[in-house]
Parts: sequence; structure tokens; C-alpha cells
Amino acid sequence: MSHQGHVDNHSHWRADFDHEKWVKSSDGTIHISAKAMNIIWGNDPRFWQWVDLPESESCFKVGAELVQVSWIEVRGLLDLANFKLSQPTWYEIIYLIKFKADSFGWGQAPISFETGTSNTAKQRKSISLQPYREEYDKWHELSGGCVEIKPFMAGYLEFGMLEVDTQWWKGGMVFEGVKIRPVSRN
Repeated sequence: MSHQGHVDNHSHWRADFDHEKWVKSSDGTIHISAKAMNIIWGNDPRFWQWVDLPESESCFKVGAELVQVSWIEVRGLLDLANFKLSQPTWYEIIYLIKFKADSFGWGQAPISFETGTSNTAKQRKSISLQPYREEYDKWHELSGGCVEIKPFMAGYLEFGMLEVDTQWWKGGMVFEGVKIRPVSRN
């Protein structure tokens, strides 16, 4: 099935908030669709394609399949007003990805994850995705970092997955979106 992208005569996908953008679970976890994130080259089918996700595997109908890119940049925002907290709470940003059997290029450069709010400095961590690639056709939950959200905080939670430092081509990954789940930090 073909999914028409957010067409604006631009090769980059701009977050489509008219689409299924996010779902909140009873445990306080917020699920954000790949369609609700900005994806560099995401509007060019040579690099990214929108694919159907099985209902048994995802709370969203559509995910983003990375065909091939040398520059990965996927970024998301969530208005802090959506959290409606009565006390400070830590949240972990989890990226939901799986690899296809013919995926390539993941051993050459680590992927960086950025997390923060519009009022705080961004945290950045890098990990190699090669070990996850070896377990293909299985969903992996990759931690992009943690951030503390306080009641009545204004602004946005900002998060991103990127590899912009090398020219290595990568492909064969399916990206469902992210989960933002509460965690205890003692």
C-alpha cells in the first residue's frame, strides 16, 4: 500500500500532526508515530518509504523504512503541557526500530541520540546499532536518554536520532516511532 507523504515540494518529511501523532497508555507512556517526527530525506522514496506495520506489532498503522541514506536525522517535539504532572517525573525516550535481513552500514558509525527540553541543555549519547542489526526482523527498544519533566514546565520535550558526522551509507531499518515512558530514578 502506498502512503502519500506530507507533500510540500520538499524532500524532507515535516511532522504531520494531522496524522496519528501520539497515543497515551494507561501507564503514562506516550507513543509517538514516525509520521509525527521530522525526517531528513523522508519525503524522497529513494531514501525513506512509508510502510504498513502489522496491528499485532504496533499501535500505529504506518512506519518509516530507511532504504538508504548517508545522513540520518530524525527529530521530534512534544508540548510539555501534554504531561499534566502533579510532581516532577523522569521520562526515558525509547526508539522502536527493527532491521531487515539485508540491512547494511550500521557497523561503521554510531548513532547519536539527543534528549532535552526547550529550557535545558541537550544530553547526547552514541551507540553502535550493529549488535541490534544482527537480530533482524525483531523490534528493538533503544534508549535515547532520560529527562526530568516538572509540573507546569513550559516549552517542548525535544528528542532526536542522528548520524551526521560520516558519509557512510546505511539502510534496511524500519522505524516505528518513539515511546516516552516514566521511569524511577533513585
